[in-house]
Amino acid sequence: MTFSEKIEEWIKEAETRPGSALMILKLVAGRLRDVTERNEELLSENIALQNGKRVEEYQKRITHLEFQLEMFKRRFGADMKEKLESTGDAAMLNLLVYNAQGRMFRIAMNSELTVSGASLGKISGEIATGGEFPRLLAIPAGEEALLLFTTGRISTIPVANIPMLEAGGNWSWEQAALPDEPHAGELLGCVLPLARLSLADFIFQVSRRGSVKKTLISMSESILSNKYLGKGATQKADHAFDVALCQKKERFAVITYEGRVMGLDVDDLSYAAEERIRLDATDFIVASFVLHKGDALMCLTQNGKVIQREASTLEPAKSGSGRGQAWIPASRLEQGIRFVGAAAVRLEDMLVVLGADGSLGVHLMRDLAGAGAIQGGTFLAVGVIPADRTKGALA
Repeated sequence: MTFSEKIEEWIKEAETRPGSALMILKLVAGRLRDVTERNEELLSENIALQNGKRVEEYQKRITHLEFQLEMFKRRFGADMKEKLESTGDAAMLNLLVYNAQGRMFRIAMNSELTVSGASLGKISGEIATGGEFPRLLAIPAGEEALLLFTTGRISTIPVANIPMLEAGGNWSWEQAALPDEPHAGELLGCVLPLARLSLADFIFQVSRRGSVKKTLISMSESILSNKYLGKGATQKADHAFDVALCQKKERFAVITYEGRVMGLDVDDLSYAAEERIRLDATDFIVASFVLHKGDALMCLTQNGKVIQREASTLEPAKSGSGRGQAWIPASRLEQGIRFVGAAAVRLEDMLVVLGADGSLGVHLMRDLAGAGAIQGGTFLAVGVIPADRTKGALA
């Protein structure tokens, strides 16, 4: 029944039973109120369409969905896998070595290099830049990489667009690729593989001084279109350092330069940046990552000492800031021992370590767990080559 037909029926009802006129008037007023509100909504919608705002919103959403679809095609599609194999750009993991100035080396990995004692090459000249040591990341050639800068700015780039080097070379940073040069006043903080973006629940951030926060994955459309994630810091002098994708009920480990280790429950984290680990003035974060069932937590000191413990032994810290567990004894701290990196590992994994002389060496985690140390010098950084990624799989 239409609104006009209802009005005619209500008029007849009022004429027949005048006592019901007030009730009928209230019904008419309520209906008119609903119609007026709907008209205002349609008017606002029409204005948004006319000035292009709604069209722009839809275009951004379409662009974001196309971006995610392209990532899945690049990561899992048969065409991309065939292309990578035909061009020799192996479906196995590549190793990214990048510094704070945004320079990157992409080194091709193969089965000959995933053996203990293998050498991947050497970086000549000054190793540290901007007061920061290089970082190492194993990443598939078909991945999309997110670059997080210390200001909170982000950009994305297909890994395949970064020129690839054959292992065994001797390079300088001047020869490295520069996918996105840092803007004035910022440095490159970290690189994140993006293919599993749509499978995650949150984006996890940690700042250099230990502030942490999580962001709903539903915000990723806005973050990617605006090219800005934020510093995730509570202190003015602090800056963005690390970012990861995670799911509900997962646990994080946060490791500091002076040997503090803290576990964090993702569900317990705030959507606003908050200080969760209290650091001394000389301390700072050197690594953060998700801990999965079966993982061990491995930390490396600058003199090659490998400290490994089962992830299950690291209990998540309660809400509020704390000091975390001390994994470097006070006596060793006085001797100058510090952590240069850490990672979630399994015995079958390989470690890539960067020496102070610029050399990149590969070591089997099982061997290091037994020996307890890497021999042969001072080390600046460590990365992991997962065992299930060294068999040619893009997964």
